[in-house]
Amino acid sequence: MDEQFFTKEVKGMERTLYRVAYSYLRSDEDAADAVQDALLQGWEKRATLRDEQYFRTWMTRVLINSCNARLRKHRFELPFTEATGSSQEDSHLEFYLREVLAAMDIKYRVPLTLFYLDGFSLKEIAQLLGLPKGTVKSRISRARDKLREVFKDEEVFEDEAL
Repeated sequence: MDEQFFTKEVKGMERTLYRVAYSYLRSDEDAADAVQDALLQGWEKRATLRDEQYFRTWMTRVLINSCNARLRKHRFELPFTEATGSSQEDSHLEFYLREVLAAMDIKYRVPLTLFYLDGFSLKEIAQLLGLPKGTVKSRISRARDKLREVFKDEEVFEDEAL
């Protein structure tokens, strides 16, 4: 499949792709991101399509898989203010957490942030950072241990337990 064919077909189904993504994700931004991800993946995997007459079906399937992957990643995520409430004390906790993360060594901070705040899988983080998956897993574990150590003596967290 050449670039001209791919471009022509994608332009012809632009609105369809967006509508499918929006029906899954219910957000303009997420739908647009999913379509972009699917187009990139479709372009990279175009050689796997055996018959060009099935391009539209194949591309829609790629998009649906992209949407499902996004839904799986964000299933348990809540914005920080939703998860903790939006009181002044909570904004203090958020500030404190950001401060602790900023002080953490970059080799621990980056994998922890990518995993918990950005929703990347261990495999994706390993690819992004060019590290073995086991190294990423151990760095995230060590970062969690460091956070536990920092927060175990904090009065703010002890008061919440009462």
